[in-house]
Amino acid sequence: MRTYTYIAIDSRGERLSGEIEASDPDAVVSQLTARGLRIESVQPAAPREPATAERSRPAGLTAAETREVGAHISEIISAGVPLEGGLAALAEEFPWGRVKRSLQGIVHDLEAGNDLESVLARRRSAGYLPALVRAGQRSGRTGEILDNFIAGSQVVSDLRQVLWTALAYPLILLAVFVPLMLLVLIKVVPQFGELFTDFQVQLPILTQALLAIADYLKRDGIRIVLVVLGAVVALAVMIRVIMGRVAVRRLMCSTPIIGPLLRWSALARFSPLLSALIEARVPLDEALLLAGDASGDAEIEDDCRVLAASLRAGNSLQAAAAETGRFPASFTQALTWERRQEGLPEVLRSMADMYAGRARAFVMLIVVLLPPIVVLFLAVTIGGMIVLLYMPLFELLKNLA
Repeated sequence: MRTYTYIAIDSRGERLSGEIEASDPDAVVSQLTARGLRIESVQPAAPREPATAERSRPAGLTAAETREVGAHISEIISAGVPLEGGLAALAEEFPWGRVKRSLQGIVHDLEAGNDLESVLARRRSAGYLPALVRAGQRSGRTGEILDNFIAGSQVVSDLRQVLWTALAYPLILLAVFVPLMLLVLIKVVPQFGELFTDFQVQLPILTQALLAIADYLKRDGIRIVLVVLGAVVALAVMIRVIMGRVAVRRLMCSTPIIGPLLRWSALARFSPLLSALIEARVPLDEALLLAGDASGDAEIEDDCRVLAASLRAGNSLQAAAAETGRFPASFTQALTWERRQEGLPEVLRSMADMYAGRARAFVMLIVVLLPPIVVLFLAVTIGGMIVLLYMPLFELLKNLA
């Protein structure tokens, strides 16, 4: 018998919490339902470990590592292979890394008699993965639920990979160009200035500005770089502290091109997870909280908390989403299927495909526009410097002739 913690609502609408011993989560639900309680959540009770054991608790998995571990678990369960043996064989294929250590740790905990949900929670994976496993165990469709979620998450991961691949070329150009430009400004441009001064050449205003900048960088270049970096870091910290995670995310999402890309990508990751949780009979308010936490978007996470609180207050999901005013109209309209639980997961998956398509369109826009913009910027900068330096030089040569 294991100990579980629960949150439930009694016949008077009051929320209750406590601990109960049972063989599995289904037995807990049966016992509490027999008491006339409506279940909100059931979780394995955290083991009471000594302080030394707490200090040795394994490090948490990143979102990518959690997704990879979830994909391996899904493959093994779908194949009907014993979980411990399948994970142990997979762990041997990894030469090093935290995923290998995590898989080995999961195998060790499973062989010690722990259930998969509590093992994943102890390994500090993202909270939605143990919830999906728990939901899958209740419905008997763990592999299918994990497959659906991994497929949705992989779409966003592929988009991110395409974006970074497209950004590699312009970023490399800038990484080479900026140090080279600073070297030219510090070492080469001042020599032109000395030449023009010796021959008392009348310089255009823009050439004088370029020579002044070069002279200033030559005298205080390192100090300027340190001051600029310090100012940027201080400004970023101040904005984060003063505005908070949610406000900063909303500010980022309001920027052209990048903002919509972030928003559609987060919704494409959020919608399939919410669909999988609802399909697995996770209570809607709990599913919203888990999906919001897993979206990686502070704004969606905050909105989901508002939606969950509104649901618990007795409001409909569509009305609560419309009241926040931050979800797309298509998503709010899809929530009219809330009371038709069989249809809502499919609608949410369709929404996820649509949001992924919109995010893909913005990625393609960045892929097409950014490289030529960077090349044009470099050409204008280099060409401008050449014109500003060589026009007075040509005038000097003409006078000497």
